[in-house]
Amino acid sequence: MNDFFKYYSKNNILTLNKYKQIDNYYKLSNSKLLDLYNERFIALFKRAITKSAFYKNLYSSHGITINSVKDLSDINKLPIIEKTTIREHVDKLFIGFDFMKVIGLTSGTSGTPLTVYRTAFDIATEQAYIRHYREMFGYKWGQPLLSIRGMLGKSTPYHHFKKANILYISSPNINEQTIEMYYDLVNKFGPVAIEAFPSYLYKFCIELEKKGLRLQVDNCFTSSETLMDFQREKVEPYLNTTIHDWYGNAERTILLAQNAKMDYYPLPLYSINEFNEKNIVTTSLTNNHFPLIRYQVDDIIQLKSKGFENNLLHPQVEKITGRASDNLILTDGSVVGCIDHAFKGVKHIEMAQVHQYDAIDPIDVKIIVNQNFSKLDEEQLRANFIRMVGTETPFFFTYAKKEDMVVPKNGKYQLIVKQKPQ
Repeated sequence: MNDFFKYYSKNNILTLNKYKQIDNYYKLSNSKLLDLYNERFIALFKRAITKSAFYKNLYSSHGITINSVKDLSDINKLPIIEKTTIREHVDKLFIGFDFMKVIGLTSGTSGTPLTVYRTAFDIATEQAYIRHYREMFGYKWGQPLLSIRGMLGKSTPYHHFKKANILYISSPNINEQTIEMYYDLVNKFGPVAIEAFPSYLYKFCIELEKKGLRLQVDNCFTSSETLMDFQREKVEPYLNTTIHDWYGNAERTILLAQNAKMDYYPLPLYSINEFNEKNIVTTSLTNNHFPLIRYQVDDIIQLKSKGFENNLLHPQVEKITGRASDNLILTDGSVVGCIDHAFKGVKHIEMAQVHQYDAIDPIDVKIIVNQNFSKLDEEQLRANFIRMVGTETPFFFTYAKKEDMVVPKNGKYQLIVKQKPQ
């Protein structure tokens, strides 16, 4: 995606109109919000059952008609769908013309990457939610923003996206040898805020501390990984900043963010979330062209509160788990988190797991593939890994079976394995 398209896909009249709508949501009473959730859900259900080939067949096979669902309380009548369902029926799920499709790729933290579809409307909506959330803490679009989110690989140290006033630095290149260069670059840029993966932000501060270098940035916006207490405890005092964490997914079916009291709350009218002991069942209210209704997300969110209606508006989140993963250590001392991004766009992988038992050991990328996996798929996967870890750290692919994968006692799948199987 070039800078021109990147800018205008996120900064246009659709974004501004949606921003105004979101701003109005915060002014509504609970009862009015519940009414809107109900209206949006019923409209989504009716659109899916009448216009999506996938949902027509799915609901018909379960004896569900358009009259089966009267309001939001009937949501549990509908079957749950999973990643494998989307993978097998991705084109039948989409409602609209092909020219409207924008491909979105999930990173595959469970080892199974996924393709989803978006449109210009959905991209603008997502950006409006991000923009509104950040402005609640004083950051306005266009102010200097430092991005440490793995956007650049090992071969590109940094990139200044001037149109949006964003400085990207290469997360996998942050180490003892490069930190002074990055410090000078960032200090000159003068960011008002930072967006980052928690592991990269933590690594950045650790390397700064080793050299006795300090920066001061008012706000840090973290996402895509579980934010650990030890990371917050290091970063906030060191940068004299406040971290605001954002929990979502690439499928865009759930969104929780921290308020000023550091409590997670659902951003209004983004999704409907059913919290279970072992997963979350989510329904997106923002993508009418690629409806995901009762889509299972295998992360775990522990709540203090009970009751569907209460959890819809004001869930009392105790803990978010499921995205905590170790990082890979490169030979130059750099750290690579979110290695799941290496699987983006690679087809025909059914499951993957990355094994690194010691920093000096080669990285063993175990993959389970289907019969359509080709040399081209492997070459793309290899190119993705080289982009993230470079050419100095050795890695190899192992074509594996399910029994070769390591699953911890709690049953929660881990993409990165750091301990040798017993």
